[in-house]
Amino acid sequence: MQKFEIVLERLNEDQVLSVARQLARCLRPGDILLLSGEIGAGKTTFTRGLVEGLGGDSGVVTSPTFTLLNVYNCRETVYHVDAYRLGSIEEAFYVIEGELELGEGIFVIEWGERIKELFDENLIVVELRHVDSTHRDVIVTANNVLGDRVRRCFEGAKEK
Repeated sequence: MQKFEIVLERLNEDQVLSVARQLARCLRPGDILLLSGEIGAGKTTFTRGLVEGLGGDSGVVTSPTFTLLNVYNCRETVYHVDAYRLGSIEEAFYVIEGELELGEGIFVIEWGERIKELFDENLIVVELRHVDSTHRDVIVTANNVLGDRVRRCFEGAKEK
């Protein structure tokens, strides 16, 4: 596994969007991103940056808390899932199985740690953490194959 930690100097939505846009440059169809972080950490904001980075309209991105699945048209279709309200792995699989089987598009799953065992190890895990009132960490972890691709996206980014 490769781990990248990008420290955002100020609690600033623009910085979260920028990191997400940067990561979007290396995403490919079939990629699965699991987003984790407490409520208000910036998971939906991060998704807005990904959608924008993929050429989509970030203004249409909303939390899929009640719909469970939102779909955004970009260069690659983005499937935005919220696993917070899902009661089980089986329910999660039911919500996204058709899209997963096609292997098309990019999957962004908020609260992804709740259903991580549904997927093999070919994941990009993004953890958003509040460090204190003025600092936020974005930690990106990926396996070696995906990790090499992700590393290229973050070349020149501040790593810790």
